[in-house]
Parts: sequence; C-alpha cells; structure tokens
Amino acid sequence: MAAFAGGAVAAVVASRMLPPLMAQAVGSARAAAGRDPFEALIKDHRQFVALLSEMERSPNDAVFQRTQLLLRLKRRLTAHALAEEDVIYPMLHDRANAVEDARHLYGEHAEMKMHLHALEQMPKGDPRWLDRVGALKALIQTHARQEEEIDFPKLRQLLSDRQTARLSGSLQREKAFVL
Repeated sequence: MAAFAGGAVAAVVASRMLPPLMAQAVGSARAAAGRDPFEALIKDHRQFVALLSEMERSPNDAVFQRTQLLLRLKRRLTAHALAEEDVIYPMLHDRANAVEDARHLYGEHAEMKMHLHALEQMPKGDPRWLDRVGALKALIQTHARQEEEIDFPKLRQLLSDRQTARLSGSLQREKAFVL
C-alpha cells in the first residue's frame, strides 16, 4: 500500500512539474532558433481580439457558443497574464526602469479580470453581455498597443540573445502552469 501511495504521489508531482519544465526547455529552444518571445505575446493579443470579435458576432440566443468562447478566452488570457505578470512586468519595473508602465499594466490586468468575472456571472443571453464584451475588447486593444509599441521594444533593446532565450523559456514555463 505504501509503495502504491508513493507511486501515486510521484505521478501527481511529475504531472504538475514536468509540463512547466518541458515548456521552459521548448521556449528556450525556440528563442535560440531565432523566434522572438515578444512576437508570441503579440500573437496572443491577436487571438484574444479574434475571440472577442467572435463573441460580438454571436446572437443573443447562442448561450452555449458564448459560454465556450468565454471559457477559451479566460483560459488563454489567464496563462498569458500570468506570464506577463511574473516575467515581463518585473523586468519592465526593475531593468527598464518603467515603474509606472509596469504598475499601469498590472492595473489593466486586474480590470480585465473584473470584466471576465462579470461576463461569467451575467446571463449569456443578456443584451448587456455584448456591451461588456466590447468594453473588454477595447481594454485589451489599448493594453496590447501599449505593450507592443512601447514596453516590448524597451525590453528588446535591453536583452542579449541569451537573455531573450531565457525570457522565452520563462514565459512558456509560466503559461504551462495554467494550460
């Protein structure tokens, strides 16, 4: 019985620890091959806007579709936000001396989470649901523009190729904790 319990514990630990470690290795390998970790974050931004646009096009009676789209958005946005909050924003704060930018971006993430919570709680057939989706979409677009045009370029200039590879691995590791 003890051997079984020990094996079960080892399996659980491995199932939680292995994906982030593997993701970090893959992310580092991608960066070493010339892939830009900031481009991956930008691609995420485009996917979020596409999901929100799909939600906006959904009819009020498409409750199941709206629920599915919201869950997809929430999961992806959570992984993305965790990576930015744990890796990118501390770098902005400490290395780029962009203290106010980092604080502002953290605040916008909090605002996005409040929108997601409201969308989850609101009946999916409620006509106001689309207004909330539109507000979240506008917030994400503004937030993404700030990161893509100002903050990511700041960090790109500060990082060596090796640091960029390490950054890519760290971002993938953080995302793997959620995905």
